[in-house]
Amino acid sequence: MNHDPRFPSPDDEAREWHAQERAFAEERAGLASAQSDPRLRSYRLMAHVLAQSPPEQLPPDFARQMARRVQRAKPIDTRLERRLLALLVTTMAVAGLAAIVVYGARWLPALDLHLVGAVLATPWAWALAACLGLSRLSRHWLHHDQPA
Repeated sequence: MNHDPRFPSPDDEAREWHAQERAFAEERAGLASAQSDPRLRSYRLMAHVLAQSPPEQLPPDFARQMARRVQRAKPIDTRLERRLLALLVTTMAVAGLAAIVVYGARWLPALDLHLVGAVLATPWAWALAACLGLSRLSRHWLHHDQPA
């Protein structure tokens, strides 16, 4: 079976993992670094950097400062996006109506209106409609609607 060099084999992954663990253990123990293996040397350097505390500490009231900044910030103006969405919906509605006007004479008679009546006569269709309606109303009542 041929091995694709782009993907490491499980043996390569295990060797990498052991090298990383060895470098972290040696760094924690404070042992002298082995300069022979460049891979181990880079992992030791990474372990040393990760063991250091960050050079700059956040101020103790960082969260409060950020909350004040967010409160002072202006809300994002979404008028353009809303207008574009309204334009898109209008364009789609006009295109749908145009398609019905142009091609409707051919395919509208093919619709089986008895099928629609049969679906509306089943209690499951009404139960589904009631569940969807109540779900929407309950979201409104519980104030869970997110502004668009």
